[in-house]
Amino acid sequence: MTDTQAPLSTAILNLLQGQLESLILAFTPAHSPIEEQYLLSRLGLKLHSDTLQSADLARFQQHFVLYHLLYRIQQHWLAQRHGYLAIGLAKLQLLPLTQALPPDSDAGRQDYYLNWQNFYAMTEQLLDQHLDAFWQQLQRPTVQVNAMAHNQALALLGLPASFTPQQLKKAYRTKALQLHPDRGGEQQQFILLQQAYQQLQQPG
Repeated sequence: MTDTQAPLSTAILNLLQGQLESLILAFTPAHSPIEEQYLLSRLGLKLHSDTLQSADLARFQQHFVLYHLLYRIQQHWLAQRHGYLAIGLAKLQLLPLTQALPPDSDAGRQDYYLNWQNFYAMTEQLLDQHLDAFWQQLQRPTVQVNAMAHNQALALLGLPASFTPQQLKKAYRTKALQLHPDRGGEQQQFILLQQAYQQLQQPG
């Protein structure tokens, strides 16, 4: 862990950690996946900034604090033999301890979120680069564009007949986060969404 000062006091971080532990332990059914958005909404995490910042950067900072606390809980519960908190993309799951612990596949992410320097190092420009890379990776499993009615594609993305490229991109990103299989969505619905997006990107 780093000596860089956290954006919240130790007392507040400890209070938030206690609330998070209670939320995870009270989640039913036990050992089922818990969405990041559920924890953020229940935690009511608010961070104050002296500088004007975008909504995306504010969301990143909330996400960072949440995951910092989750990795602290993961280490604490492992030390107590309470269970293994499997932390994934936008969701987590408390697993009972077995003889063999899951492979330490997220050690890099753990180091990232436990280091407050990474919280302060994120800028608007760097975040834009990270988000662009994320969306390119999300679109990487390119699907073959099958014939889809133009009106059906518009309906899938909730777009009017006349839309701008910015509206198309925003609608796709919003729906993709809702329907992505890693966030509990159905694979087939996500494939249809990709098809609709690719079709509406075509000129004419």
